[in-house]
Amino acid sequence: MAAEMAAEGSANPFARGAVLLMFAIGFAAFVALLYALGAGGALKSGNNGQAHGASSSLVGYSALAGLLEKTGTEIRFARNPAALQQQDLVIVTPELGSDPEELQALVEQRAFVGPTIIILPKWQVTPLQGLEQGWVELDSPFIALQAPQVLARLVTAKTRIEGVDSRLASMLFLQPDTAAQKNAMLKQALKSRVTISGDKLKTVLADEATGAARVALIDDGGWYPSLDPDAPDEAPQAPGIQQGRYPVVIVADADLMNNLGLANRNTAEQALQIVDSAWSGGGEGVVFDLTQNGLGASENLLSVAFRPPFVGAVASLALAAIAFAWMAFFRFGPPLSEERPFGFGKTALVRGSAGLVRRLGREHLIGPAYADLLRDRAARALGLSPTLPVDEVDARLALVPADESGRSYETLLNDMRSARDRPAIAAAARALHGWKKERMG
Repeated sequence: MAAEMAAEGSANPFARGAVLLMFAIGFAAFVALLYALGAGGALKSGNNGQAHGASSSLVGYSALAGLLEKTGTEIRFARNPAALQQQDLVIVTPELGSDPEELQALVEQRAFVGPTIIILPKWQVTPLQGLEQGWVELDSPFIALQAPQVLARLVTAKTRIEGVDSRLASMLFLQPDTAAQKNAMLKQALKSRVTISGDKLKTVLADEATGAARVALIDDGGWYPSLDPDAPDEAPQAPGIQQGRYPVVIVADADLMNNLGLANRNTAEQALQIVDSAWSGGGEGVVFDLTQNGLGASENLLSVAFRPPFVGAVASLALAAIAFAWMAFFRFGPPLSEERPFGFGKTALVRGSAGLVRRLGREHLIGPAYADLLRDRAARALGLSPTLPVDEVDARLALVPADESGRSYETLLNDMRSARDRPAIAAAARALHGWKKERMG
């Protein structure tokens, strides 16, 4: 009964499968936590209805990203400044509240790295609640007139809204009172075109009606034959020409590249031509900048750990942890239960006493004591009186015939008393006990 209770108490209360499932869930959650801490802002959804490359709203540029990807172009979204230091073409979509100094620093850092396209903001939008994420309603393109302020540190420029009926132009700057006024304003707004002018700007794409630039190139002393029709066919050797510079293209009218404009096939083809012209001499891919739209994420050790080449080391450590866990769950043979420090019953008492005597080094004292114990038992077996002297008891036991090996009681008793080491004591005790059991039971 005690053995069964001990076995039940030492049994594992959890099934191996349940423990494995708990470990797998915990390990996966820990890795996911590390990734989330490292990624930070990179996990934010870019589909927030604003005007940037990850947005699928009317004013976003996800259609341009998808169109370029279908042409075989590698598309990436940059959430930190380090990702912008590539030779690829970078498309920057600053907001009206963007810092002009940050935009200037970005452009200057890329002057000899790769081409840059800056798409100015045009539309004021209102999110549509209760519908799909990222859906917006167009309000007015009046912020296009304020857009040049983000270029203040790069170039002095001015924008105009073309194609709007002068009679209804004022409605673009007012909040409509009725639905009819709102619809009329929206019809005018959809016809609007934005042009840009400035001292250091060269026209890349002109407005058909006015001849003003809808897409312009910053004249920074570089040689850009694919964008500037007045540029010589061969690279000039004049000291003022910097052949190593890359172009900075400004798209004043966002409808030339946003999702609203790319619904038109001709506009989509025109957008690809603008990208190809700016891309001439650039890298192999197109990067949409998200740092100017509040979707940036700072670099840290955890984020680096989940990117090449360090992701290989992280994967190796994870596999090693899984291997150690597997060895722990599926080790060779059953687990050994711990022995009780104090056992139960006579056997445990004898073992405990023997161990104590052995530790104390008093084994030589056991022989005489065991001889006296066996003499008393033999006397009781013969029915001798307990009051008889020891000598008389020994004399009567000596009359008992010897055992099969011919050893008498006196010989066995002397062997028992003279034994000093463990093997001799065990052999003498075994022989004396055998004599007593054979002769007296």
